[in-house]
Amino acid sequence: MSTKRLIYIAMFTALITVGGLISVPIPFTQVEVSLQTVFVIMAGLVLGGTDGALSVLVYIAMGLFGLPVFTKGGGFQYVFMPSFGYLIGFPMGAFVSGTLCKRIKTVTRGKVFLCAIVGCIPIYTIGVTYQVLILYYYLHSAWAAAIMGVPAIGVLLIKDMVLCGGCAALYPSLMRAMRGSKRFN
Repeated sequence: MSTKRLIYIAMFTALITVGGLISVPIPFTQVEVSLQTVFVIMAGLVLGGTDGALSVLVYIAMGLFGLPVFTKGGGFQYVFMPSFGYLIGFPMGAFVSGTLCKRIKTVTRGKVFLCAIVGCIPIYTIGVTYQVLILYYYLHSAWAAAIMGVPAIGVLLIKDMVLCGGCAALYPSLMRAMRGSKRFN
């Protein structure tokens, strides 16, 4: 693995960490909006599926080993948080978006946007499923507690669609900048 690849992986691990620390609570829900998902998807788009997923796995490992990089801290006990399922889905989301984007022959912002949106699907599928299972089986909340999160998930989907549009808009510039950086070759 080259030094350049390691630096890019570390850079996106740091961006995902910062994105998780910037969060805004959604009124009348128990959900906080963070920028993690957009940096996870951007890691996949820019670094490719494998390196994007690797940057996310490094982030998750740091959090599970106790570094306070997750939205609400860190440590192995975070596995029992309802939102941990989204973290489980992050490597898959980065891998899917990155793999799809690298297969595009003619890159356009619209195609990059679609790759980003498709990359969000495993994140939400795994995240929502895990959230419902933790709420029901571990926290013994009623199904009503899990269903209360549906409007919040709708807000998160809208937020991520807007941010995926931002990823698609920034993608060409980022790729030009990364290709032009001869400093790490």
